[in-house]
Amino acid sequence: MKKPRDGWQASYKDPMRWKFPQDNTDYSISGTPRVDTTENDLCSTKLLVMHCPTHDNRAMSSGEYPFSWHLQDKRRNWEIRLQLRFKKTPERLFFGVELGHYVPVSGTARAVQKALVSACKKIVGDCYHSPGDDPSKTAGESETPSFVMPLWAFDQFMVSDPGSEPDLASDLSRVGMKRADGVKAYIGAMQQTIAKFSTDKVYTFCFWGISQFLDVIRWEICGSIFPIRIDFNKLCGKPPAYITMYDLPGMSSGDKDKRHLTSRKRRVFHVAAWTGPRPACLDGKVEDYVAEKPDDLEMQEEDLLQITKSLEELPDLISMDDFLGSPTPVQGQADNANLLDFDFFAPSTAPAKQEAAGYQAQKPKEAASVDLLGLM
Repeated sequence: MKKPRDGWQASYKDPMRWKFPQDNTDYSISGTPRVDTTENDLCSTKLLVMHCPTHDNRAMSSGEYPFSWHLQDKRRNWEIRLQLRFKKTPERLFFGVELGHYVPVSGTARAVQKALVSACKKIVGDCYHSPGDDPSKTAGESETPSFVMPLWAFDQFMVSDPGSEPDLASDLSRVGMKRADGVKAYIGAMQQTIAKFSTDKVYTFCFWGISQFLDVIRWEICGSIFPIRIDFNKLCGKPPAYITMYDLPGMSSGDKDKRHLTSRKRRVFHVAAWTGPRPACLDGKVEDYVAEKPDDLEMQEEDLLQITKSLEELPDLISMDDFLGSPTPVQGQADNANLLDFDFFAPSTAPAKQEAAGYQAQKPKEAASVDLLGLM
């Protein structure tokens, strides 16, 4: 890692943007780390967003960007850190991504979307995906498109007494518990934490696992599982996408309608996210959100076959670690696999990380197979 020059912070510009509900401010990553806050009747939330400058190869190589000390030697493109202080104890929390409107997707775009969902399900196990309801064909309330996960999809967490919680902008490498330290123990600890949620504790969560395949700044699907970079707009319509966490109280296994309808949700937080080159359509008409030529992905049949093959090999790749230059899986330690921080065909060296153009394909070494669903 090169030593950054002094003074780069003052001129640092990042095209990533986000906005909280009922807040007129568009937030972005600045040269000086900043923790944002939002609050509603369920929870007080602190949020810190990190993203590598994948739009700027020079900054990627020089380390002249916020949190380069934390991100540059890792495969992750970004990391989200949350700190929650509940005002009301939640019953059943989900974390993930939602769209604001139904977006019709078919053909090749639909096949790629299914591949992404399949990959996430193989990693997380228990998750909920819905393409949403077409309002023109649905009587009553329509469900919006979403992909949400249980809280053990987070890569790291910690429970603190108020006043002793860690600084989100600090080095959290030795804080709390990580999935990489042992999957079964991690999930068990998270389930115990969920069962004892309290308004008298502060909960810190970190998420980065699938970030090496999602370049938010360039608004693209990336990573060598995909033969080409794919514009988000081709799969999900126009931005924003919403990073969300919500409680879904009162729903039981006996309910016939299991949709995650907006009227059933109690929002912990809900953040609109987009990037400068892809302006957000925050107040537009429904048709403004529909993807332009959603089936035009310029992807051949052999490309889809490559994606399918990569997904089939996924269980053999989950024990790859998160550090660049260390692609060797940990043999015989399936329980220590970081299920959300797997690596596809990682290169043995990457001086400028992925150099904003995706990893070069390299056949992975063999790793012990593991039953993901059995771990869940």
